[in-house]
Amino acid sequence: MTDEKWVHAPTFRFLEMDMIQKHIKALLPDGVFLLDLKEDYHQCVVNCVIDAEKPVDLDLTTTVSRAINDSGILDKEYPDGMVLQVSSAGIDAPLKYVYQYRKNIGRVISITVDRYGKPYSLEAQILEVTDDSVLIQRSSAADEWIPIADIIHAKVLIKF
Repeated sequence: MTDEKWVHAPTFRFLEMDMIQKHIKALLPDGVFLLDLKEDYHQCVVNCVIDAEKPVDLDLTTTVSRAINDSGILDKEYPDGMVLQVSSAGIDAPLKYVYQYRKNIGRVISITVDRYGKPYSLEAQILEVTDDSVLIQRSSAADEWIPIADIIHAKVLIKF
């Protein structure tokens, strides 16, 4: 085996995964988003992580799983078989998309923003969301609009 085959193999696999992602995205119901797709050849598992504008429940993950299985894309790409797991992002997943901020209006988040080229972290409650900004409220400051483009990391705080 030459080194050339090893150089091209990851690129080829990346292109295959990109094609599988596009196919799966086309199968998703309106308002449902594919956040991640990973394959684990050692466990023979394809893990599909979805999120939605509404809460993700067992009915939704089952519907998505059936749609993917019925499409035959996994049979085509994995003729020796792979197990499909469809799950939600989970409450501890970082917020990345506008719909995720909207879904969490009223909740307290830990947020890191870019302020003058430096990261600045704070806790705040989400009050309102537009297509490009989030209105937050902190206990010790005035309400503030944060451009989503300036958010480095945001996560819902889980309090018991």
